[in-house]
Amino acid sequence: MPERLTLGLDVGTSATKVLLLKSDSTWEMGVWPTSEGLWNPLRDWLGNKKQKITRVGITTHGPSAVVIKDRRLCGRIISWHEPLPEECQRPTEGEQQLPDTRAWVPARLAQWEMENGPLKDGIAIQLKDLYNWELTGIIARDKRSMRGFSGKGHFQLPQSVIGVVTKNGAVLSGITEGAEVICGCDDLTAGVLGLDAKVGDLFNLANTSEHVGMVGGKPQDQMSWLPPLGCLPALCYNATSSGGLTLSQISGEKPSRDSALKFIEQLKLESANGKKGGAWKILQEINRPIEEIRNFFPSQEMLIGGGLAMIPQLVQSRNASFVAGQEVSVLGVAKLAQRKLCAVIFGAGKVGRGFLSQLLTHSGWEIILVDSHIPTVESLRETKMWDVHNLSTKKNETIVVKNVIHMSEKKSLMDTLNSADLLMTSMGANQLLPWCEEIKEILFKRLQRGKIDLILAENHPRPAAAVRNYLISNSDERQIELINENLGIVQAQVLRSCIEPSSGQAKMTVQIQDHWTLPLDGDALLTNPQVKGLVPVPNFERELTRKLFTYNCVNAVVCYLGYLRGYIWLADAANDSDIAKVALAAGAESSAALVSAFDFDETEQREWCRNALLKYQDQSIQDPIERNARDPMRKLGMHDRLMGPVLLCMEHNLEFSNIMIGVAAALRYPGAKINFENEIEDELNLANQVLDDLLRRSQ
Repeated sequence: MPERLTLGLDVGTSATKVLLLKSDSTWEMGVWPTSEGLWNPLRDWLGNKKQKITRVGITTHGPSAVVIKDRRLCGRIISWHEPLPEECQRPTEGEQQLPDTRAWVPARLAQWEMENGPLKDGIAIQLKDLYNWELTGIIARDKRSMRGFSGKGHFQLPQSVIGVVTKNGAVLSGITEGAEVICGCDDLTAGVLGLDAKVGDLFNLANTSEHVGMVGGKPQDQMSWLPPLGCLPALCYNATSSGGLTLSQISGEKPSRDSALKFIEQLKLESANGKKGGAWKILQEINRPIEEIRNFFPSQEMLIGGGLAMIPQLVQSRNASFVAGQEVSVLGVAKLAQRKLCAVIFGAGKVGRGFLSQLLTHSGWEIILVDSHIPTVESLRETKMWDVHNLSTKKNETIVVKNVIHMSEKKSLMDTLNSADLLMTSMGANQLLPWCEEIKEILFKRLQRGKIDLILAENHPRPAAAVRNYLISNSDERQIELINENLGIVQAQVLRSCIEPSSGQAKMTVQIQDHWTLPLDGDALLTNPQVKGLVPVPNFERELTRKLFTYNCVNAVVCYLGYLRGYIWLADAANDSDIAKVALAAGAESSAALVSAFDFDETEQREWCRNALLKYQDQSIQDPIERNARDPMRKLGMHDRLMGPVLLCMEHNLEFSNIMIGVAAALRYPGAKINFENEIEDELNLANQVLDDLLRRSQ
């Protein structure tokens, strides 16, 4: 697929920054004095790049007074830093909590009216909104940037696309015609986004004006507070202008990169001489108001970014973690504007919600869930979010999805797949082929747009082969060509346990094991999706067999023996010494066959077997035996977790008596049978005798 470039613009009081953000998160930035204007320097900067921009996000300083009237700029732009006439002081409006020490938007509009007369049908906006209007011809504003102003109309969420760059806008700016333009946000919020700060993080935007605050939380006395808006979290913070102004004392210049470099050199020189003199005293003076603000928040490490963050001694003295330099706000608004990659997960069960969705969320993807179970779809549609509870750390994480769709909603499915960048399934092995039949026509339309990977996170011995064979056998020549060229059918290993919520948790909560990797078939990938935790593995058929014949084999022996001994929970059965002994021995027999057949390392394979049993012995994972034992016919298949290892042992003339105890136990589960008992009749009779003895000892 062609590179998606996002353009970020940050028009500051003294400097304008422009940044081209690539889909792999790398970027290129340019800077020029704001006094030189915006569009001409931007057009020159973009002119030689010949790159197609798909999204634009703009942030500016503020709050200012900008008014559009009769489709034109009316009056002058009144900037945030101008002195405010005393008679123009006005109280703030709305939910935002703002100190009286600043002139917020209502006061600036009063100043505008003093100069131009009543606002009437004029539309008050911010500077970024003026630039957006010049690009698109559409007037839009966001409530967070309009600090303290609660007027009506023209409000959109900061991340919302308000329109596209018109032909005139493209000529004016040099930006690609048709590029989407978002509403954008204020420079403070953009800076927090540039730090990639999460709820609960402490942040320091260290520019000419400094801001220190916490992401999320409730309002606090003596602090500014901005409520959440769209995808933006609440912010609780205070500001000081001491940083850049104090630094200017050392150079006799306005705060700039050059003045910061001079300051750094002076700090180094004083340290080398063993005397912390004037520069270090200035550093203490810069830090003093920051520490005062920081006292409002819990003691913790602080994320820092901005021009002053380029001073290493300053960062160290604040016990902060450097994240970004002067690019912090322009990078943040570019991230806000960047079209998120979209993954569609078929199967809204525990693995889909408790594993795949979490990995995608941590990598910044949008998620759409598709399921055929009406109660599940209806429950998820109510909030489009749920909690994932880590059983090891005891921490909850809320996962949010873009949409939830029922499989019967063909129009929504078609629109969704048309814009999808990745497909995943976690629906259950028995549903794969019926799903192929339902989805194939919509899938073929998506394949006409280009390549996409389909990752199958299923407990199935050969899901990729099953899906490919079904699609090809039910397709014409053109469709087969599309499958071969544009569809990566990729099978994966699910090694994380995802279980039902406890009695005190919401019903859609998923409790998870603390495991963060999803190995998958690296040879089958076509697009190499950038998702943290996806681990492409070569020769994956071998790895899939290894997982099935180790983890799933041990699991099957534990759960079927546990069922016969009357256990309810898998961990209780796995901690039964008799069951654990048989399960570990069965794993060892299967491992010996895997070593012989696939040349796995013997010591490593022994560790795999031990880790498999340890996983099921974890008492923090309350996983019912019923869930693990269900569908015994499939699990007794020739290539599955029990009979697969048995046949591999027979092929290599190896012992498999303990695996057969698991087979015998599985055959006593309701609805279970196998179709080739004659081939293993003697071994099965012997296994039943041992099994009967085990059960007698438990009575």
